[in-house]
Amino acid sequence: MTCLVKVKNYAISLCLLTGIVSTVDASPKIENVSGEASEGSTITIFGSEFSRVDNKKTLYDQVDNQTIYDNLAHGTPVPLNQGLWTTRASKWGNPIEIVRSGDLRTDGASAAYFGLRKAELGYPSILSDSQTRELYVSWWFKPSKAVDQGGSNKFIRIWDRNDGEGTRISWTQMHMTHTSPSPSWNQTQPTPEKWNRFEIHVDSDSNTITARLNGKVKHSETNFVKAPNSEGLDIRLIGFDPSESTPYSDYSFRMKDIYFSETQARVEVSASPTWDLESHREVLQPLNWSDSSIEVVLEKFSFDQFDNLYVYVIDQEGNVNDQGYPLCGDCPSSPTVITID
Repeated sequence: MTCLVKVKNYAISLCLLTGIVSTVDASPKIENVSGEASEGSTITIFGSEFSRVDNKKTLYDQVDNQTIYDNLAHGTPVPLNQGLWTTRASKWGNPIEIVRSGDLRTDGASAAYFGLRKAELGYPSILSDSQTRELYVSWWFKPSKAVDQGGSNKFIRIWDRNDGEGTRISWTQMHMTHTSPSPSWNQTQPTPEKWNRFEIHVDSDSNTITARLNGKVKHSETNFVKAPNSEGLDIRLIGFDPSESTPYSDYSFRMKDIYFSETQARVEVSASPTWDLESHREVLQPLNWSDSSIEVVLEKFSFDQFDNLYVYVIDQEGNVNDQGYPLCGDCPSSPTVITID
């Protein structure tokens, strides 16, 4: 008789007949990285336990990579229903604009999003008609001032039905609200005049919501229940949506590198040799993903160089290789397989 017990990232098999105890590490393991470490190149990560299911929708809006913006001048409102974003959440708000000067977050960037007072984007076209029960969103946000003038001021809303009669998740500067009768109270205060990384992961099957600011957990909910409908989770708004605009009449923000996926499985690079949520981390765009290999687009983003960066694979359960795999200036090719008869 065999009993399987799962403890955190490990599966422990207890064999009662023999008394043998075996421990199997279920975290991703990186064995090799193939490809040239240069901006925009494709690298392949080889290993095991990557465990990502195929056909998950993933999109990375770096602003620069949206071809519909190529000929838009500085200060032009983001076109809606023509590209990625289909709406802005409030008719009383301001449009998000394309800016091409000032702080664009990364060297070589040509554009960023800009919002004044109440401004947001919503409902990415890639998630339309989706039935996703899981959603991971990561984005960078630079506010002009602190969000400390009262009100309930939303950074992101995740809904399923667009009439608001289903699931309603709101992450504000003071709490997280969802279908639970009691909100999760905690301050989320992005540092003014600095780029801050927001992350939120919603999983309807595990009834969880986890929200982080610059790697620090702000909300960890285990009582989330998705509304009983067939509509999938969607980004109702992302940006800044104050309940009262007057206190924030001179508030502005920049937004950049919005990554969202139907799974939390992803690849990140960090300057830390060990996994540290509060270290500077950047998500890479996945191209192909199997249990033993992942192709991603390699970019420095706001790192100075590729040297001394480390690769991490996060799987669908949130497991990650604790030790980063080092990138190099000239990564070796993939190993050659020789068959001997």
